[in-house]
Amino acid sequence: SSHDGSVKDIFVGARNGQYRLLKIIIDNEQLVVGSSRQPVGSWEKDYDSFVLPLLEDKQPCYILYRLDSQNAQGYEWIFIAWSPDHSPVRQKMLYAATRATLKKEFGGGHIKDEVFGTVQDDVSLNGYKKYLISQSSPAPLTAAEEELRQIKIKEVLKISSSMCGKWCRVPDVL
Repeated sequence: SSHDGSVKDIFVGARNGQYRLLKIIIDNEQLVVGSSRQPVGSWEKDYDSFVLPLLEDKQPCYILYRLDSQNAQGYEWIFIAWSPDHSPVRQKMLYAATRATLKKEFGGGHIKDEVFGTVQDDVSLNGYKKYLISQSSPAPLTAAEEELRQIKIKEVLKISSSMCGKWCRVPDVL
């Protein structure tokens, strides 16, 4: 169909750096480019003013947003899946089911980060930065896990020191 060709052509242009942002919607069971923007400033400067106005309260969509960095494949992109709580269940399901297809069509190697949002704060520039921090830091241990970890360390130390009493070195079998 005509839609199909245009999406593919636009994706080629996008991968070559022609666009800063593509909003992808599902129309008649097809992926369609709902709107696009060309870069104005740096990716951070453009971000909120480009992304946030496109988010509708009751309508899921995808937004592909281009960073200024590149990897071996070309420009790196953020893949934003917007699925507000108040959208119709059928819509949410349709978008959830199409996510993998869209990534494949666009080229998964170009997608640096995937951000999922139900409220604007999840996918604003601030939300994206929070997401990056959460990705890079290990999940905090709960108090109980931390306690267990300490006990395990103490046990290990106790075992090796008691061995050392006998052998003055930890035997090879350990």
